Amino acid sequence: MTVQAFGDGHRRALLIGTGSYEHAELPTLLSPEADCARLTEVLHDPEVGQFEVQHLVDADRSTVERAIEEFFLTAQRDDVCLLYFSCHGVVSRSDKLYFAVRNTNPDRPAHSAISAGFVHDVMDECRARSIVVVLDCCYSGLFIPGAKGGPSADFEEALAGHGRVIITAGTRVQRAWEGDHSDAGTPALSPFTAALVDGLRSGDADFDGDGLITVQELFRYASERLHQAGVDQTPRLGGELQYDIAVARVKKKRRPRSSRTQGTKGRQGTGESGRRGAGPRTRRPREAPWRMPAASGPAHQPVLSDGTLIVQEKYSLHVVDAESRRRHPLIRMNYAGSPAFHRGAAYFPGTGRWLRSVDLRTGRPRRTTRLQVCDGLLGVCADVLYAPGPDGVLHSIDLLSGDVLWSRPLDGTAVGCAPEAAAGNVIVMAGEPRLPSAAAAHGGGRVVAFLEATGRPNWSYEPDGPLRQEWVVTDLGVYLVQQVESAHQRIVAVDPTRGDPLWTFDTAADLAAAPAGVGGTVVFGDVDNRLVALDAKSGAQLWERKTQGRILTRPFSVGDTLYTADRTATVTAWNLPVGGKLRSCDILLSPDPRGHPAVTPDWLYLTDSRGDLHAIRP
Repeated sequence: MTVQAFGDGHRRALLIGTGSYEHAELPTLLSPEADCARLTEVLHDPEVGQFEVQHLVDADRSTVERAIEEFFLTAQRDDVCLLYFSCHGVVSRSDKLYFAVRNTNPDRPAHSAISAGFVHDVMDECRARSIVVVLDCCYSGLFIPGAKGGPSADFEEALAGHGRVIITAGTRVQRAWEGDHSDAGTPALSPFTAALVDGLRSGDADFDGDGLITVQELFRYASERLHQAGVDQTPRLGGELQYDIAVARVKKKRRPRSSRTQGTKGRQGTGESGRRGAGPRTRRPREAPWRMPAASGPAHQPVLSDGTLIVQEKYSLHVVDAESRRRHPLIRMNYAGSPAFHRGAAYFPGTGRWLRSVDLRTGRPRRTTRLQVCDGLLGVCADVLYAPGPDGVLHSIDLLSGDVLWSRPLDGTAVGCAPEAAAGNVIVMAGEPRLPSAAAAHGGGRVVAFLEATGRPNWSYEPDGPLRQEWVVTDLGVYLVQQVESAHQRIVAVDPTRGDPLWTFDTAADLAAAPAGVGGTVVFGDVDNRLVALDAKSGAQLWERKTQGRILTRPFSVGDTLYTADRTATVTAWNLPVGGKLRSCDILLSPDPRGHPAVTPDWLYLTDSRGDLHAIRP
């Protein structure tokens, strides 16, 4: 059979593993997470699989189904698509196969698990000519059309295409076994997946020696390995191929260094030299950008806290481990305002507006101070939570001890934005309560500051016009957005130490999102697609540029590189000191006028318009 070359299309893999289950009848599995991690390594290796890999671990049903749909329906004709499951397999009373996910009820799989029929239906709509499905779960043989009884009349039609093949860990009646977890700290791979990984990584699955490992060779290798190990599993292969699909290349073996580079005259490769060379140092491959489902639709830009990425979608917090991309339990909130985060916990008002703290990784409540707080108005600085209450009192709470450090009345005024700390002060935007429509636009009529240490009032600033809720607070200044008239707005800079006005700047049009204070500059984008940078100390305009569309989030930066995201599905990098355009990429972000993507020196984390989470390099 002719072997399909790697070709010009994308090589894409979606790995789904579920080891933690909410239902008591589905025991915990340790292998799926390890299976996905090790398989990701070998498939993503540029010298082996060259796949763009996305993996989901312990996700719920809606997340997995949406990921599968996105995976197959966005594929192009020349792509190679590989779908992998490691989980419990559940069989219904009518002998239908389901793949268990975190929230599966084994007694009601049709409404809580991933149907094999659903996967088949999405595959049928996929434009890619080369599809590989690998199933490491119990009863996986049922996924192959016709496996239930004799040959199916629809077998060829169901798998029609240039190359569509299914590899299962066993027959329709066999269980798939976990690995040997004698060391609980290092879970073992399942026997079937371990055989696949070993065959790809070592190159031993290349039986014909042509430098390529095909689907049929990999299946043969895994089958022989399980038989030799005495594992009671009989892998199955089904499909119709006009050519065999190349899964991987055989990684080239590195040649040993010559005796001259080792500084000895001993025979090469025999160990007889006086000093053995350490061999060439290899650089670890740079991790590729990735994308995974997070929310079910438009959501806030992610927040990075204690190694976790949090994407807020209305009343829900989707939490993802930034390194492993493992999803943590969904956190439900009673109100839609943004919570505060500190040391792996989220803080927000619960039932009756009582302050609630929830662990981001476990979803379990943490003990916290019993106080009633306002929704979306909690601020954290260092280890202190600043929490306005519905009674008009501002509380300062030590999050390490739980003690209330001080409480100060706000003289009956409403708080417009979460308190911020700068220059030794806690700064609050306050004003008289307004109607909901006005309150959405205006934060209040004045800014007040309290000393961080004691809560004693320090200064107050009252502008000559209403303030918007878009502000920036830094140690250089408090930068407010004041509505001057319908045609434009004014940026007002206030000294954070004494409350004295420093400078003002009249904008040519209303701001499209909150301004940003970055690198000694104040940067904003307006509704006419202007991007303007001001000197933070003097208010002098440094430069003005045009974005392709209206910006969707607050500008953000990594070092001297400024980033904007606009409505034309463009994320643009700019040279912050001079405003020169550096590069751009095509992603349509979810609008978040007061927020911005999370950044580190190595990654930008963004939420797109569909609720997917992206990680791209700065």
